[in-house]
Amino acid sequence: MSIFQRTTIALARSPAVGQAMRAMAARTSLARRFVGGADVHEAVRTAVRLREAHGIRASLFYLGEYVADRAAIAHNVDQAIGACKALADAGLDVHVSVDPTAIGYMQGDALGEDNARRIGMAAQGAARGGRGCLMLDMEDSAIRDRTCALHRHLLEAGVPAGLTLQARRRRTPEDLAWAIRQRTSLRLVKGAFPERALDHAGRARIDLAYLDAAAIMLSREARDSGFYPVFGTHDDRLAGAIIDLARERGWSPADFEFEMLYGVRPDWQLALRGLGYNVRVYLPFGADWWPYAIRRVGENPRNAWLLARSLTSDGRYFG
Repeated sequence: MSIFQRTTIALARSPAVGQAMRAMAARTSLARRFVGGADVHEAVRTAVRLREAHGIRASLFYLGEYVADRAAIAHNVDQAIGACKALADAGLDVHVSVDPTAIGYMQGDALGEDNARRIGMAAQGAARGGRGCLMLDMEDSAIRDRTCALHRHLLEAGVPAGLTLQARRRRTPEDLAWAIRQRTSLRLVKGAFPERALDHAGRARIDLAYLDAAAIMLSREARDSGFYPVFGTHDDRLAGAIIDLARERGWSPADFEFEMLYGVRPDWQLALRGLGYNVRVYLPFGADWWPYAIRRVGENPRNAWLLARSLTSDGRYFG
């Protein structure tokens, strides 16, 4: 891991820096641009607006990660469970994303897994026979194997859980070989916090690895098993190649989706919807936005410009 990535992780975990940055955000459009609401009710209103105006779905994510305090962990879990109910009450599909470090994994795997099961079962119950999903986010490499193990345990227990995998990791095809045989959802992203010993190097090689992984996700075996591919990318070149591959292999636009961050490239989100493809936004809510924002910078230093530019923008999203 580079000095830059180590620095961004340290900044994400700093309470003092987070407090200072949240105070700054109150005077700017930064939080409004990338966060869907201060609480679950505002977030659901944002999700309803996106669905009614544009047919765009949402995965709600309560802001809070790298949490060791048990009271804070319990609060994060309650917020995720509350989001499941609020989404269902609004007539939306019940889809929530969680960071394992937000729900107990900094205390221990047993606590984290128990909380993940509670959230997943809440999503299943709130969906009332519809599509409910607990999507596990992928954090830094220290927790990667534990997150993959959690996904397997949840599926074995009958909990509707999805997993995020990073294309830059060289072992991702191995993980996919198992995942595509399950009735599950998998979100493919390029990946954050690169590590030379574990990853492909360079943008061109990572893009190729992303398309190689997409080919596995769009295989006949995946379709026959009921696997649901999710392509987390803002890269229109990759999206175009995925669309071509899906068409060649007989996947309909209804059988997979693209996912992007709320507030990032809304023009491209609308363009994909106009072409008839499913689009979902990763929609954070809550006050503790700083770790989330700085992780966006850690994933790709160019995102620093997006964050900086928002300081002088009006923060509007889809008007």
